[in-house]
Amino acid sequence: MNATYDRVQMLLEPSQRKALSEIARCQGKSVAEVTRQAINLGLTAMTQEDEIVKRQLALESARKLRQSMPLLSVDVVGDLRTMHEERDEQTINSGH
Repeated sequence: MNATYDRVQMLLEPSQRKALSEIARCQGKSVAEVTRQAINLGLTAMTQEDEIVKRQLALESARKLRQSMPLLSVDVVGDLRTMHEERDEQTINSGH
């Protein structure tokens, strides 16, 4: 499978070029191939970081919303018991 590439020109710091060259030499790859790999790794990391930030913002928003809501005192078991008693009473009173 042949990949297609877009040609780009970029400026690197000497230390970046040296590190890329060393990695390429150790891996038996071209500097261009190692650069693409480094860019892909960086893009993945940045995307994951962006998702983490979005989730943190959503959690903070939910926390604020929860704090702004009044607390409700609900007795689910008691409410169900009352509903059953009312139903039973209606059944008895209707003659069924």
